[in-house]
Amino acid sequence: MDSVLYDLEFAKNDQRLANVFPKEQETFYTGFVNSIGADGVILNTYDDTGQADGAVYVQFDAIENVEFDSPDLDNMLETIQIAENDQLFTVMDRIPDFVSTSDLIKQVVEDAYKNEQFLVLTRSDLENYQEGKVTAVHENDFEMHLVDKFDLTHEVLTTIKYTEAEIVEFSGRELAVETATWPEIAKQQPESRLTLTDTKDFYAVLKNAEQKQELITINDETKSSNFFVGTVNAVNKSEVLCNLVDMAGQFGGYSLIRLDAIVSITLKSDYMQVMEAFINYQKKNQTFVQPVLNEERLFDATDDLIMALIKQTETFSRVLSISLLTGAREMGYITDVTTDTFRFHVIDADLYVDQTGIEIVIEDVDELSFDFLNAVLIENHLRDKGLL
Repeated sequence: MDSVLYDLEFAKNDQRLANVFPKEQETFYTGFVNSIGADGVILNTYDDTGQADGAVYVQFDAIENVEFDSPDLDNMLETIQIAENDQLFTVMDRIPDFVSTSDLIKQVVEDAYKNEQFLVLTRSDLENYQEGKVTAVHENDFEMHLVDKFDLTHEVLTTIKYTEAEIVEFSGRELAVETATWPEIAKQQPESRLTLTDTKDFYAVLKNAEQKQELITINDETKSSNFFVGTVNAVNKSEVLCNLVDMAGQFGGYSLIRLDAIVSITLKSDYMQVMEAFINYQKKNQTFVQPVLNEERLFDATDDLIMALIKQTETFSRVLSISLLTGAREMGYITDVTTDTFRFHVIDADLYVDQTGIEIVIEDVDELSFDFLNAVLIENHLRDKGLL
């Protein structure tokens, strides 16, 4: 504990970007130390695109270790600078000022209560996170109205002791949109989920969605927790290309998915109602598309879309993400395209580029994602370094 506190104090005093790793979690938080109290620390956090993304309170007892000097953090500092230079939209709630001489968790909760802001909270007695609004504050505990974006009928009132709140995220991009839109979302009728799993219907369903420009959700066969939400840009009998939206309702680039890799298509759900509200909010505030992105690209479904995109990304040395039949997913760029194969140069989390690359059979590619924010920022970073 002493070493954790020492590292946090050093990072704060020296204004170092830091990674805070919670115990028994794969997720970690990157940011600048805002405040250190008797009970925990508050970081002003950044996401992997370098955008400011609110703040997080982490209880001291929940911290495994702190890192303030690493290649990852050096790269992250450059990514943050690139995001600032590109003047990306950062829609988030105000981060309050904190008094380090009193418990930080109480200040976070009381400010959220006062301003009716949403929180995401991880409790010491539960494995999963909880999300919602603070409805009352007391001396030793507080009350929350919990909501579920995937099931609008699932609402719970719960009481939480301050000591149970191990990690609390607040004021972030998605939470700010949720705070602003939930009064309207709460008025909507829960939607009966409509999900199709019969593969022979997929083309017709996707073609109809393209014509109506309706929001859909696609689950692929990687069996991961990831899924695609967006509208259909182009579709043929073997491939579909979608304009995606991210979890905050902003344009999230494009994905090309083979139809035989799709497990299900959802046409109606509570989550899609929520996303529609998020999208409408972003469009109303003219923050739907980041300045470095282009959501107006059109694609010709009569082409062999996957081959056309592979050739195009090679020609312009574009960074993209690929998913393979094996379930592997990597970020990188393409060279040496033939009729059957291409060479893929992986860019790892530390922005190290595999100059040699690996040969990949085109038929083994399930999905290509491109022109999304992280890919564009990495591409600009590598070009500035003369590595692309």
